[in-house]
Parts: sequence; structure tokens; C-alpha cells
Amino acid sequence: MENKRYDLIIKNGVIFTGVESFKADICIKEEKIAGLLSNAPATTAEEAIDAEGLFVFPGIIDSHVHFNEPGREHWEGFATGSRSAAAGGVTTVIDMPLNSTPCTLTRKELENKIRAGIENSIIDFALWGGVTPANLPCLGELNSGGVVGFKGFLSDSGIDEFKNINDRELLEALNRTGEMNALLGLHAENESVVAFFSNKFKEEGRTDPQAFLDSRPSLAEEEAVNRALFIKTRSSSKGRLHFLHTTLPGCIESINESKREGNRITVETCPHYLALTDRDFLKLGPVAKCAPPLRSREEVEALWKCLERGMVDVIGSDHSPCTAEEKEGNIWKAWGGISGVQTMLSVVFTEGVKKRRLPFNLIVKMMSYNPARIFTLYPKKGSLHPGSDADIVLFDPEGRWKVTEEKLFYKNKLSPFMGKELYGVVKMTISRGEVIFREGDFEVKTGRGEYLSRNTVEESV
Repeated sequence: MENKRYDLIIKNGVIFTGVESFKADICIKEEKIAGLLSNAPATTAEEAIDAEGLFVFPGIIDSHVHFNEPGREHWEGFATGSRSAAAGGVTTVIDMPLNSTPCTLTRKELENKIRAGIENSIIDFALWGGVTPANLPCLGELNSGGVVGFKGFLSDSGIDEFKNINDRELLEALNRTGEMNALLGLHAENESVVAFFSNKFKEEGRTDPQAFLDSRPSLAEEEAVNRALFIKTRSSSKGRLHFLHTTLPGCIESINESKREGNRITVETCPHYLALTDRDFLKLGPVAKCAPPLRSREEVEALWKCLERGMVDVIGSDHSPCTAEEKEGNIWKAWGGISGVQTMLSVVFTEGVKKRRLPFNLIVKMMSYNPARIFTLYPKKGSLHPGSDADIVLFDPEGRWKVTEEKLFYKNKLSPFMGKELYGVVKMTISRGEVIFREGDFEVKTGRGEYLSRNTVEESV
């Protein structure tokens, strides 16, 4: 009987690495990429997959999800969250320190979250640690536990346990993370501005969606981003600063100017900021409520120009689900968060590649290659080089699908894209050489996901 050299071969697809594209066959052995070959014989593998007409690229790394476990599994947990991710071509998620209960603020809480992920996730995962005024002494123990970054809020987080930090605490967080050569991620909105307008409109009795938009003006984000840039660049911190869910082109310009001066700063935006506008929010209401809020059509188009110029490092979903009941009521009480991990690839492909003719490699770079490097998971993740984990997506660029409750795998079937037809269909998702999602069905059980600890060998974009 003939000896089989590979476990799996993916043949005839067009490969996108985030840097270049070409036709080749991907050979997989023992969970790893074994090689990229031309016309590899199908008989040299246990299984051969024909990817003719499909795009083939490294699995998406969603560096910004809220799976809420432990404590709020009724919103979303690793089981449903990881399935939704896999259906959207995501093979690695980086879970935020909130909105789990308790939040990931100590080593003990980190270990509880690792345990929950290992028991329930079907894909690999890394974790953020939190930064609050009370847990600054705990950052070292979180770092030794392998978190790939630390998240802090400059405005109210909406979670009582997760307090926002002031300027003094931001400076201390920068110094502490700098000593560990770690990354600090910020939700950058000015709390004083947001609180002033929110209280004003509440006192006036306004509960309309426009009141929420007015309570979080561009000023709040612009001031917080530029203040954090000033503190970072004028301090002696050697750490890395990462701006989360950035919505404004002006902020991205400021961040890139600082990068050009040699500062270690990166920036993320999200699919909903690229596909939806403030007008959509006024029409859809709480299902499209998020912070920072959706912006004007002019700002959305200018944000796409920033992407086209290579000024945005990462696209993360900021998947922040809740129950339908928590999206009801007046605009102040409704939970602020958008479910988006399953739709992110198709949304960005529809808006960026189909509508605006951006090169698909740019999308792969921001959603696979760059996050792997920024969060020190490269070259294990985000790469198709020999020796990298065989995390691979097979994607039909001409396929279309409509977002419906039946198609979504979220715990709670909520989406601002409900009813929309999107381009780009994930035909197959492969994690460490194993097909986990194929043609709409899952082929694995919970508990196969691995915890990814921070790599001590720093990578940068």
C-alpha cells in the first residue's frame, strides 16, 4: 500500500498571503503547513480538496471579540461564539477582558477564562487582560499568564467592575506595559465630554437615537486619541499603544503621523464603521448602537481612503452581543454593542473589494497577517509558510448569501446586517489542518481550541 506523505492537500486555489497572490497547492502534515507546491499529486495525501475558483488564505484573526464567558454565557459563550467565528472564516479570536463576570483583571480570573475557552471553543484563542485603576499592580501577573495585550477605557465602559482610567493611571499603565514590552489597547473617548452631553440630554427627556449620537460627538474621540498620543510620545514608555475601534479619518491621520515619527502605535477599525452610517443607526435603532457611534457617510468614505492608503493596521469585529431584551427600551438603557464576528469577512469584502475595488490582499493583511504580528502570534498564525499552523480559509468570491437568523450561529440572532445580501461565501474553514466548517456544517465538537500565550519574540508591522 502506498505511503501517504501528507494529511491534506488543497489544490488549484488562488493563494493570498496579505503580501502577494499566486496559484499553488498547499500541503498539510500534522497540523502544520508542510509546503506550497505546483501541481502536487493528489495521491500523496490522505485527502485532497479541489479549490478551483476559490480564494485561499490564512485564517482570519479577530483581535477584538467579547465572548463573555464566564458569567454572561446567555449573551454569548465560547461554544456559540467560536462556531460563529469559524463560519465566518475566523480561526483565531482574541477575547476581551469584559464583558465576562468577573472581568479578566487578575491571574485567577485569567485562568478561569482560559479554562472556559479550552473546554468550549472549537478554534484557537488568545486573551486580553484588563486595565483599571484598581488592578494596575496585577498587570505583571496577567502578562506572565500569557495575555497578548491589555485593554483600558478612557470613558465609562458600561460595566461597573471595569472602571475607566484617568491620565495619571494611563501614564502608569503605559510605564508598566512598557517595562514588559507589552501592548496597551485603548477605548478612546473623552469621558467628561460624553458624560456632559449624556446627562444634558437625559435631563431634557430625550430618548431618541439622535440623542445618543449627539452625546458622543467626534470631539470626544478626537480629543481622547490626541491626548493619549501626547502622553505616550512625551513619556518615557517603551511599550506599544493600540487604538481600538477607531472611527474618524482625522484620528487615523494623527496616529499615522506619530508612527512616522518612530512611535510604536497601531490602529484598528471595525466592519460596522466601514459599512454603516449614522443614518442607518437612526433607522435601525438599538441593534446598531455601539461606542464610538456610527459616523456620517462622508466620514465612512474618508475612512475607506485611509484603508486604501495602508493607514489602518487591523480590522476587528468588536463582536459584542447581548440578548434581544437588552436591545429593547429607550436608547440610553439598550446595550451598546454589535454582533459581527460571523459577518465581518463578507461585509468587508462586499464593501471593500466588490464596491470599491480594493485589492483582496489588503483585506488579508489587515485581518490575518497584521494581527498575527501585532499580537505576537506570528509566524504560528497569520502565515502560510512551512511550519505555520495550517489555519486556512477557502472562500468563494462570487458567492452571495443573505444574512438571516437561520444562517447566523450566534447565541442571540441579532445583527444590523439582517436581511442584507453579502458577497463572499466561506466554503471551508480549516484549523490546524482539521476541517472544522464545510459548506454550512461543522465537523468538530467543542473543546478542540488551544490557548495561545503571548510570544516573547516581538513582531511588528
